[in-house]
Amino acid sequence: MKKLAIKLALLPFAVPLMLLGASTYAFAGEDVEVSVSLDYVSEYVFRGTTLAGDAIQPGIEVAFGNFTTGAWYSTPVDDPTNAYADELDLYASYSFDVSDAVSADLGILLYHYPQSGGLFDIGTGVGDASTVEIYGSLGFAGPLEPSISVYYDLTLKALTLEGGAGYSFPLAEKTSLDLGATAGIVSLEGPGDYQYGSASASLNYAVSEAVSTYVGVNAAVSSEDTFQRLSNFTPKSSSLWFGAGISAGF
Repeated sequence: MKKLAIKLALLPFAVPLMLLGASTYAFAGEDVEVSVSLDYVSEYVFRGTTLAGDAIQPGIEVAFGNFTTGAWYSTPVDDPTNAYADELDLYASYSFDVSDAVSADLGILLYHYPQSGGLFDIGTGVGDASTVEIYGSLGFAGPLEPSISVYYDLTLKALTLEGGAGYSFPLAEKTSLDLGATAGIVSLEGPGDYQYGSASASLNYAVSEAVSTYVGVNAAVSSEDTFQRLSNFTPKSSSLWFGAGISAGF
């Protein structure tokens, strides 16, 4: 989910994530929730930066107790000739309640670009294909469910502070309109710092208790020309893109 100098580095934030369907199983005394998802986005944007054009993005996540682990992949529909076209993210996190109104999440992520090298070729040099990031976030109870997160890429030495909020409007028994907003500050070692903000709206439909779908639209702005019009490779400071997807539990 990131490229800084070439990519900036979470958890994928390209379009509003659909509600994850899940079923539970007994696993070492804990309930295990398994979910899979498949998304399409007309532009792959991460933390205010265009990383690719339209892309297909499958994912799988397993949660047991307070632990969550998962894998997420992004592959462009039109495969560009660059070493960062495909991206694999592996992540693990631990969540817990700080109080009745505050929850916390601590995690680590590995961002890997398979076309560049091996999974554990971590670094920024020629032939390196992965970076590692750690993060912590706080979520607050309330109508808008505000949150604040801090990410630090240990490889790129990039610090991101991000805040967000959202609200879901029920439209029918199985349909809702979900709105979200995010703002962030990215600080790099050396030049290149920037700020970004985004807003999203998605229409969600619960096909069943285990399957849900969505279609959504996103708009974003940046203090720098971090977006790119891929048709003519023109840098720009704002962008608009669309997404759709389906998720299921099993």
